Amino acid sequence: MKNLAFLGLIFLPILGTSTISYAQSPADSAKVVSVEKFQKLSSKKKNILIDVRTPEEMQEGHLEGALNINFLSEGFENEIKQLDKTETYLLYCRTGKRTAKAGVAMKAAGFKKVIMLDGGITAWKEQGKPIEE
Repeated sequence: MKNLAFLGLIFLPILGTSTISYAQSPADSAKVVSVEKFQKLSSKKKNILIDVRTPEEMQEGHLEGALNINFLSEGFENEIKQLDKTETYLLYCRTGKRTAKAGVAMKAAGFKKVIMLDGGITAWKEQGKPIEE
């Protein structure tokens, strides 16, 4: 009986880990890139830049050419349904937390190319990159 309990203690964490990794595979996740890489990607006209912060936050400063699709609004899912799923989308927020959630939502909705700014607009500003007000 002690051996059975011991085996349970060994295999339970392993089973829990495999379940977690199965729940969200790399294919389900949006790609996270550095400020430098994000800036390079955002300079390409074919890529679509989306600020997922609130409109009020966006008015305080945003990346040039960014669309505002507020992740916190009730209409977020309806707004992303209007987008072309074959395009490449570059997402950012203040620090990256909302972007991660928005990226997961977009991947779950069938978007193939979703790229997130590591550290959000905060990291962008810290590296002296330009913003519009």
